[in-house]
Amino acid sequence: MAKASSTLVLSIIFLVMFALVEQNMGCTATMGPCEKDKSCSATCRATFGDRANGFCDYSTSSSPGGECTCVYHCPPVVPHESHL
Repeated sequence: MAKASSTLVLSIIFLVMFALVEQNMGCTATMGPCEKDKSCSATCRATFGDRANGFCDYSTSSSPGGECTCVYHCPPVVPHESHL
C-alpha cells in the first residue's frame, strides 16, 4: 500500500511541475545586430510589450556587437476552427 501511494504522490508532483514549466516558458525572437553600447531591451519592449526583455547574444552572431534576442510572453494559442 505504501508503494502505491508513493507512486501516486510522485506522479502528481511530476504533473504539477510539468504544468508550471510549460506555463512559464516564453517565446524568443531575434531583432538583428545589437547597437554598440546600447541595450536592445527598448527595441524588444517596443515590439513585444512592456514585459519583454532583450539581450545581446554573442554566441550565434557574426556581428561583433552580437545579435539582439528578445524574450517575451507567448501569445495565447487559438485552436483552429474547422468550417463545415
